[in-house]
Amino acid sequence: MKDSEIASAFEAYAATFPAEEMNILKLEHTRRVVANAKAIMAGEAFPDRLRGLGETAAWLHDLGRFRQYGQYRTFSDRVSVNHALLSCGEALRLGWLDDRPAPERNAILRAIECHNLRDLPPHLPPDELALAHLVRDADKLDIYTVLDHAIETDYLPSHPDVYWGLPLDGPPSPKVVASLERGDSVDYADIQSFADFVFIQLAWCNGGLYYAASRRLALERGEVDIRRRYLHSLLPAHGAVIDRCCDIATAALAR
Repeated sequence: MKDSEIASAFEAYAATFPAEEMNILKLEHTRRVVANAKAIMAGEAFPDRLRGLGETAAWLHDLGRFRQYGQYRTFSDRVSVNHALLSCGEALRLGWLDDRPAPERNAILRAIECHNLRDLPPHLPPDELALAHLVRDADKLDIYTVLDHAIETDYLPSHPDVYWGLPLDGPPSPKVVASLERGDSVDYADIQSFADFVFIQLAWCNGGLYYAASRRLALERGEVDIRRRYLHSLLPAHGAVIDRCCDIATAALAR
């Protein structure tokens, strides 16, 4: 299947699942991830030969989410399946990549497979590495957007599944704060509260967004300040650590 045909194929595939809230959210998420990927590729002057592949990988990165939710009624990989691997399996089952040269197919599948990993595997070929970073950045930028909307609409208290059922009023965990301050990715095993969940996203600003165009988009969208204000409203007693970590994230985006 050609890159130009993937969007309509994805939309038709998504329409085979019930038009319920969580499926609609994933459909809209995917559309925005594709838009983010296009913006990043333009900002980074991606070569033409990779632009179609990058857009295809963005369309397919969450393909398995629909089956995941249909079977398990959750988007939590921890209690169901790895949705990235499921997405690869769906793309192969549907045969959408069958007519691709092996290097192109491998680069697309690698980007899908790696988009939810804490760290990328070492020694990826250059094209696979470029697409993996692209989809990871585009996905993270929209995860920011999803939380922004949830904050603005007061969606979170009635939808704890969005933030893994973590305590909304729990304090930041010292291990998570220390990881962010060092510029390390956060170990998900250390996540104990909603604040930690948000600090994962702050840590993306400080080393988790690979492309300069991605960091610029996050800065222009005010992602750190949105989280600063909301965390202050939830946890006023922890304002100092919130400000310290938000300042680190802002400085990292501005580099």
